Amino acid sequence: MEAFEGIRRTAQYAEDPISYLQNTLGMETFESRKSMLSLPETVDMDRYGTGEHRQHFEQHIAKLLGKQHGLFFITGIQAQLAALKTHAERAGKTKLAWHVSSHLEFAEARSFEELYGLERLLLGSNPEALPTVDEIKEVLSLPKEERPATILIEVPNRVLGCKTYTVADLESISSACREAAVAFHMDGARIWEIEPYYQATAGKSFVDIAALFDTAYVSFYKGLGGVSGAMLVSNDESLIDEARLWQQRAGGKAFTLGYEVIDDERGFNENIGTFARKRDKMIEVIDAVKAATAEYKAMDGSTIVNFLPEKPTCCQTHTVFEGYTVEQLVEARDRVKAKTNVSVFYRVRPKENMEAAGKKIHAEDGQADMEAVDGKRHFVEWMIMSVTENIETQVFVDAYAELCKELIGKAS
Repeated sequence: MEAFEGIRRTAQYAEDPISYLQNTLGMETFESRKSMLSLPETVDMDRYGTGEHRQHFEQHIAKLLGKQHGLFFITGIQAQLAALKTHAERAGKTKLAWHVSSHLEFAEARSFEELYGLERLLLGSNPEALPTVDEIKEVLSLPKEERPATILIEVPNRVLGCKTYTVADLESISSACREAAVAFHMDGARIWEIEPYYQATAGKSFVDIAALFDTAYVSFYKGLGGVSGAMLVSNDESLIDEARLWQQRAGGKAFTLGYEVIDDERGFNENIGTFARKRDKMIEVIDAVKAATAEYKAMDGSTIVNFLPEKPTCCQTHTVFEGYTVEQLVEARDRVKAKTNVSVFYRVRPKENMEAAGKKIHAEDGQADMEAVDGKRHFVEWMIMSVTENIETQVFVDAYAELCKELIGKAS
């Protein structure tokens, strides 16, 4: 989308949110989703965090997640670290705990340490898997002075292909945290995408999941398609007030975030309520692609097309290609596109060597360094969005099968 088109869309929403949504969604969809939508009476530009529209949006998102208070941030890094620092100060500790795959570990240039003076304790023994309930409970059973102030888990875990915990596991971890007097925080950057999994497997909603956590951060620019922004939610008003102070200290209390709030609310309203069917579509596509490509093997005997996890939890997943270099994959993709006008992927990345990163951290107490496992294992991170949702499943199947044929033919 061109910049002016995005700005024009945001301006149209700001002028009349209800009319915009009725026209964009259609009257029938608008009415069916109305209880979930954030429908402001006034759209204004906040000033240093105060404004009728911003406060309405904060309250709506908090309520949707079963919390009483919300605070909008320009980035998720600011939102999450404000929560973690507040939990740490309240506990009188500097140590917190998360898995090696956490966003804080490899994508934030050690801001938790350099800017906030926090330390971390790694959860779990397997860098390629979620920390088990027992492993988390083991940390919570440490002597009181050695326990972390907060346990952080990502729901779902993006680096691990959106793997996630069952409701029973979350309930068990939550209970153990409360017994140990340790705060439980959710990195819910993709909570919108994963909620249908909990609905399908346990009949649980946003409220049910968020109720297990003391604080949660959510994002608006990923699956929701907002321009930029995040929110921290909690039932504790004083905690939100303390987080607001850390927001200011981090330079996040801008003169106005009105544009971001408006566009994030637009994106939220357009996409909330769509993720269950997008999840269903992803499951259908992956099942069909796996069946169609199972026979294709690389020179080393490995299956060329794999998925992480094997069965998707939500509308986002990883496709893992085995046995070929980036150059071979890209060349094969381009040949398939020339023949079919379908591009199987946009960009491939080397599959992170989580095991090596974990060993390095445990050995050196250093930052996670995500390295490629080798030169012939790569992945594509992708999701079913509103556009791709309408593509017939057979189109995906044929494109992946053609890619495999091109790879095998070129290799031989």
